[in-house]
Amino acid sequence: MKVTVYGAGNQKLYIENLNLPEKYGGEAPYGGSRMAIEFAEAGHEVTLAEPARGILDDDHWNLVEEAGVTVTDDDAEAAREAEVAVLFTPFGKKTFEIAKNILPELPENAVIANTCTVSPVVLYYVLEKELRMERRDIGIASMHPAAVPGTPQHEHYVIGGHATSDLDMATDEQIARCVELAESSGKKAYVVPADVSSAVADMGSLVTAVALSGVLDYYYVGTKIIGAPEEMVEKQILMTLQTMASLVETSGVRGMARAMNPELLVKSAKSMHLLDEQEELDAALRKLSDLNEDVMKWIDGADVNHTDLVAAQALTAELKTVMGERAAEGTIRRCMRKMFE
Repeated sequence: MKVTVYGAGNQKLYIENLNLPEKYGGEAPYGGSRMAIEFAEAGHEVTLAEPARGILDDDHWNLVEEAGVTVTDDDAEAAREAEVAVLFTPFGKKTFEIAKNILPELPENAVIANTCTVSPVVLYYVLEKELRMERRDIGIASMHPAAVPGTPQHEHYVIGGHATSDLDMATDEQIARCVELAESSGKKAYVVPADVSSAVADMGSLVTAVALSGVLDYYYVGTKIIGAPEEMVEKQILMTLQTMASLVETSGVRGMARAMNPELLVKSAKSMHLLDEQEELDAALRKLSDLNEDVMKWIDGADVNHTDLVAAQALTAELKTVMGERAAEGTIRRCMRKMFE
């Protein structure tokens, strides 16, 4: 398979800031350059596109080239034979620029697979005009390493498959190609809906893990111990998650924390401690009870801005009724892109 990896990875971040060699082990270079090395060692024909030569030192570049990886600073040239183009590139606009630049150059039926830089759905919407008008053959998926390549924790890839909506971003064959590439390098491939991949693979997976644990705890206590109707419990879960998400959007984390009032929340949540084995709740109560004075000042100084606490799916359904489906879909897509601007 012919593969191009865009972006060698920020070694200063990995080695000096995160101290990965001491904390996790593994071997530099980390990141996109390590992905390229592993793909090449798996027998693929690999190109690494990186315009910033100084991002790796000479020893690291030697390791890349000794693995058989072709190095170039020309993004377009690197795209011309890439059956899979993996974007290990900076967050947001820079990734969009690279994707737009390489799109006309990619061979027929290629697939662009993003990593931690942006949701594949947002990337699709940014490229939608070109994908619908000029390159209908190109697929958008993801090959998220969900850990830093080069560390022992990188044992898997999260592949963005078909979206939960009707959005058709990649063919079965293009998704299967990403799976084959991941597995060929000795990694386990998890295929998840494309619009879910960021939540379970990006750095925000920390939030997802803690929130999901709390949701499952409350679902069990609410339905099995209290005996509340499932629909009631699910609506309370929806209301809680939607309230937190909306406040973060309008007021930031500080504003959300101020509106939530940690002291009040601890007192309320203690009343839901109905089983001995509610470790998730115990941990949350300890954390929120131990916020120090500096953190409380940081929270108390925040503004809480106007927030419309509405369920997102109900709102989109209403928009389609009022505006018409096509106009509403355009609005929804623009709103989704704003999350990453």
